[in-house]
Amino acid sequence: MKLKSFRNYEEITLNPDAEVNLFYGQNGSGKTNLLEAIHYTALGRSHRVTNDANVIRTGESMASCTVRIRNRFGSREVTIRFQPSQQQKKEILIDQKKIQKLSDLMGCVCCVIFSPEDLDLIREGPLLRRRYLDMMISQVDKRYFTSLQQYRTGLEQRNTILRNTRLNSPADSAMLSVFEEAMAQAASGIILKRRETVRILSDLASETYRRISGTDESFAVHYKSTVREEENIFEALCRMYRESREDDIRLGVTSAGPHRDDLNLMLNGHPMKTFASQGQVRTGALSLKLSQMGILKDISGEDPVLLLDDVMSELDRSRRASLIRELHSFQTFITCTDKDDMELRNVSKIWKISSTGGRGSLEEDIECFT
Repeated sequence: MKLKSFRNYEEITLNPDAEVNLFYGQNGSGKTNLLEAIHYTALGRSHRVTNDANVIRTGESMASCTVRIRNRFGSREVTIRFQPSQQQKKEILIDQKKIQKLSDLMGCVCCVIFSPEDLDLIREGPLLRRRYLDMMISQVDKRYFTSLQQYRTGLEQRNTILRNTRLNSPADSAMLSVFEEAMAQAASGIILKRRETVRILSDLASETYRRISGTDESFAVHYKSTVREEENIFEALCRMYRESREDDIRLGVTSAGPHRDDLNLMLNGHPMKTFASQGQVRTGALSLKLSQMGILKDISGEDPVLLLDDVMSELDRSRRASLIRELHSFQTFITCTDKDDMELRNVSKIWKISSTGGRGSLEEDIECFT
């Protein structure tokens, strides 16, 4: 992996191990920046910010992050370039060739990241849970990613018409019908794939939760949709769009569709958001992410990369040990402030991360193995 003018790194090259890699250092030293760079090469976006310009080192005009991967198909190189002064502020290159569609990036680098913010998957609203589900499926299903883009385009156009109508412009029923049919067509594939994925996810997450927690508590995941299981999705959504037009015009937004769906996360038959303890919430969120690893591997045939950002310190010793046992078959990158939080015999490579004068650096710590 190579970074240039990325966050607090001027220029670094990292050669990680194929198993467990640990980065430790003080808060603010730049540990999370390394994971963020990997996430960019997998999904073309940050897991932390929406403005790509934020990743460019202060005083620099551009930045880049590059990873080289090896899998059963051979070797590939993925580069993300950030140039805020250009018309196209971000470029994505695969094997040094610029791609035109973000969907072409999906599946090149599969990764799953868990950070402290992911506890909000359970504690906060449905937007984060939909995003988690969409990002998981999009990495291994380009048709799903394309359907999402098509649906969002149709949704924006319908909402624009609704708002214009609310402002005393006459409603164009024929035009609304065109957008609604296109939305319903794209939504059919989205909802079907989400249902299929969540059924697998629930089984995996239930088993993973028991292993990490060491209890017999029952963790389950259910897909909550505006369309009932027995209904034809396309027909049901077209009907909902027609019937809700008056209310949607008054509100200025579309009230039905996959952008309103959610995941119900249950523990022992009760909603986790309401009844789970802090430890149960953390174990549930971890179980979702580790189960995502299994799904990506089953679909793609490749082992995803696992990124764990500052999660060990919040786990008790038994759950920490259980989590480490889950990592044995994946290339894993872990950050922490104190290397003593880890069972170092399970770690293949260790780096100490530091920052002086806003400049990040890393040094391989080989003394831990002597």
